Amino acid sequence: MVCNLLLAGGKIAVGVLTGSVAITADGMNNLSDASSNIVSLVGFKLGARPADSEHPYGHARYEYLAGLVVSVTVLGIGFSLLKESVVKVLHPTAVQFSLLTVAVLVASILVKLWMSSFNRTVGRTIGSETLIATAADSRNDVLSTGAVLIATILCHLTGWNILDGLMGVGVAVFILISGWGLVMDTLSPLLG
Repeated sequence: MVCNLLLAGGKIAVGVLTGSVAITADGMNNLSDASSNIVSLVGFKLGARPADSEHPYGHARYEYLAGLVVSVTVLGIGFSLLKESVVKVLHPTAVQFSLLTVAVLVASILVKLWMSSFNRTVGRTIGSETLIATAADSRNDVLSTGAVLIATILCHLTGWNILDGLMGVGVAVFILISGWGLVMDTLSPLLG
């Protein structure tokens, strides 16, 4: 959660300073990841409660529900990013380039790679759909931040400011496809 909050703060600040909707949206994505972390913690806490008379098999489904919330959050971020990116395509504005921008984006990629690997390993070890969904979201963040970095560099080199919006659209579509897959994966244990 702390990593996501730090990444969100850095990206939102850089996005506002440079005028990049893609970087700002990427920062908002990290902010939503921090809220998803809270949902996951609540899901773990509720899911770990022992069986009782109303729930003779325990409360494990709470964790699946938390995974579903994380998955739906990924979809929400995808739709939000798509909307902002389409506006940027229709009305491109200049994006300021700096080495600070590159440093923040590269640091974000490295942190998210570590978070994805860590959550996937722990999720598989303990059989947690919530952590596996969180790992996939972190992987998506690596891809989206990488795309934002490429767009930022290309905008600087070519002057084609529309690339910021176009890259945002591509990342949003990828996030939506991934989010839908996560929703389906999370729903199958609940329905089955």
